[in-house]
Order: sequence, then C-alpha cells, then structure tokens
Amino acid sequence: MLQPFPPPLARTLVGGLRHLIAVEGGATPEQARLLRSLAVHLLGLIPDELTAIAPLPPPALALQLTGEDSRRRFLQLAIMLELCRHPRSEAQLQRLEAFSNALGLQGVELRLVQDLFHRTAADATADFVRCYAAFLPELSSRHGAAAGTDLGDAFFAQVQGLRDCPHGSLGWAFAQFYARNGLPLPSRDTPNPAYYVTHDMNHVITGYEPTGPGEIALGAFKLALRNDDANWMASLANFLIHEVGLFVHGDNNQFEPYGGDGEPYNGLNGKRGALDLPGAPELLAEAWRRGAACSGDFSRLDHLALATEPLLEIRRRFHVLPLERPMLDQPEFWPSGT
Repeated sequence: MLQPFPPPLARTLVGGLRHLIAVEGGATPEQARLLRSLAVHLLGLIPDELTAIAPLPPPALALQLTGEDSRRRFLQLAIMLELCRHPRSEAQLQRLEAFSNALGLQGVELRLVQDLFHRTAADATADFVRCYAAFLPELSSRHGAAAGTDLGDAFFAQVQGLRDCPHGSLGWAFAQFYARNGLPLPSRDTPNPAYYVTHDMNHVITGYEPTGPGEIALGAFKLALRNDDANWMASLANFLIHEVGLFVHGDNNQFEPYGGDGEPYNGLNGKRGALDLPGAPELLAEAWRRGAACSGDFSRLDHLALATEPLLEIRRRFHVLPLERPMLDQPEFWPSGT
C-alpha cells in the first residue's frame, strides 16, 4: 500500500519534479496543473509552499532520496509528467535520463519513453506489447488465463451470465457498465478476454468510468494498492493510450498503433492529453489517495466468484472510498460514513 508522504519527502519529490519540467521556457500549462495537483492533493503540501521549493537536479535529488520505494515513486511521477508534455521535448527526456541514472533505476519503462522519440508508432507499440505480454497472465490469471492455457466454455458462460446476477451485485454492475458504454461483454472474439474481465471489474469496484481521465486514474489507484511491475506497466498503457495517443484498443489485437503518418501521435488533437481536461489532474491525485486508503487488494481476485455479492458490501469490505465527484450517480451502492 502507498504510505503517507512526510513533508520533507514531499518537498524533495516536488523539487526533483520541478527541475525535470523546467526546460525550454518552463513547464507547459498541463504539466504545471498536474504537478500542483499532485503536490497538494497527493503529497499534502500547501499551495503557497510550491513556489518556495527549489528545483533539485539529479545529483542533489539522489543524495536526499535514498529509499528504494521513494526513488521508484519519484521516477513514476516523473514519467507521468514527461508524458504530459506536448509537443515532446528532447531536453526534458535528457533530464529524465539523468534522473534515472542518478537514482540507479534503468527499467524498461525508460526505454519505452525513449521509443516515443526515436521509433515509429508501429515499432514503439510493438515494443510495448512485447514488454506488457509478460505481465498479462499476472493481471488476469485468477480468471483462468494462466500462461499457456485456453479459456474454456465455462468462463464465457459465466461472463454472459453476469446479465442475470441480482440487482446491485458486482456481476449486475459489471453488465451495466458494459451496457451503458455500448460495449459487448468479453467473448472468444475479444483479445485477452480474461484481462478485460479483471480490468473492468476494477472499473466497477472503484467507480471510474472508461474515459481517458478515468482510465488513467484507475491505473494510479491500482499502483497505490500494489506498486509492482505489472500494475506499473498497466498504468503506462493507460498513459500511452489516453495521454500520448500512441495506440488504441483493437478488434483483433489488444493494442494497435494510432500514430499519424507512422509517428507517435502527440496527445489529443496533436496538442494536449487527457490530463489537460477539466478536473483530470485532481482525479488522478485523488486516485492515489483512494487506493492507499483501501484495507486490502481486490484488483486480482477471482471476481467472477464474487459476482453475486452486493457491490456495496465489496466496497465496504475493502474500504473503497467514494469519489469526491462521482462519475456515476449511484450513491446507494457506496457505504455511508466512509
């Protein structure tokens, strides 16, 4: 679970992030709004503090940020801010690389960001798909998608049967989620159907609708629940779809490149990402807090086995807090007093 950020650590993180985005005339408006939201709503700083925090270059940050978990968290926030710059900046990428080297973190995520600068959309998408494939079984194995196994008829019968679950149950809410968003329930024609059952059950339990900001918020929520490589890669996938616009969900393949003229697309309409939409930065920061407040990790349970249980009770059991601004008006399915 995500631990609280002591004020000295919060200021250190913000100092490093301020240095990262202070290139080519400074942060973009989208980056500035996101950093402010993270600093205030996630890290717990006072707005007036932010301008007084001096930017910290990589060597200074590395001296102050010694814990492995805090270093990993910094790099995650840094990559999120990196991906929110439109158009992309080579100077900012170089700063991200310098932070990565100073902190001793050279994971696959840095290479995936570098791909956006040096490879076509098709090649960058293919590289991500290869990396992500290693984590797909982990993100869906509770529904029978272990490596090397085929989903049987019973799985698909269970999924289709969710329409008949009792009103207010998890399965009923899942079927409603698909219906109101105009989506067919996962079937044999769906790429990685067990993955989408897991993913969308998490949408239902957390209350995030499948909008760009909602998808990005769900990724952050799960990172706060469990900060492992699988959830981090899933969060990156959400950013690459909804913030960068690199690829989209396909009919025959899980991800298909969306880059215009063979190059990585550059945000919404070539100018902005999903986190530039009103309320999106606050939704992301709130997601970290909500995930951290949970009493257990429900993200990889056998959700089909829980399908007939009341959604209200599942949220109560795992202490899933309601959204401050609900994306769906269903207060009767949230515990009171949370």
